[in-house]
Amino acid sequence: MAIVKTTPEAKVGFLVNATSADASDCEELVAAEAGKRIKVRHVTFNNLTAGALDFILGEGETADDPTTNLIGPVSVGANSTLQWDFNPLMELAVGTSLTFEAESGNVCVFAQGFIQ
Repeated sequence: MAIVKTTPEAKVGFLVNATSADASDCEELVAAEAGKRIKVRHVTFNNLTAGALDFILGEGETADDPTTNLIGPVSVGANSTLQWDFNPLMELAVGTSLTFEAESGNVCVFAQGFIQ
C-alpha cells in the first residue's frame, strides 16, 4: 500500500494523519521507541470508498499484520467515519509501534497521543 503521513506540529506528544488511496497492508502510524510506551488519546478512521471495509488498529507488525489487534477488525461502512477517545489513555506495550491495517480502499487515519 502507498501511504502518506503528515505530522502536524504538536506542543506535547504526537499528531499523525495518514492517508492512502489503496490501503491493503499493515502500516506504521507511530514508530516505537526503546523502553517507552505509546499512549493514544484519540483515533479517527475514515473510509472514503464506495463500499464497507475492515479496519484494525494494532501494535507492532509481524508478517505484514499487526502483532496485536487493539481495535478490530471493525467493519466500517462506505464513506463513513469512526472515532475513539480514550480515557484512560490506551497504552501500547513497551517498545512497540502503533499500526493499522485495512482492506484495499481509500482511507484516512488520524491519531493523537504521546510517548512516555
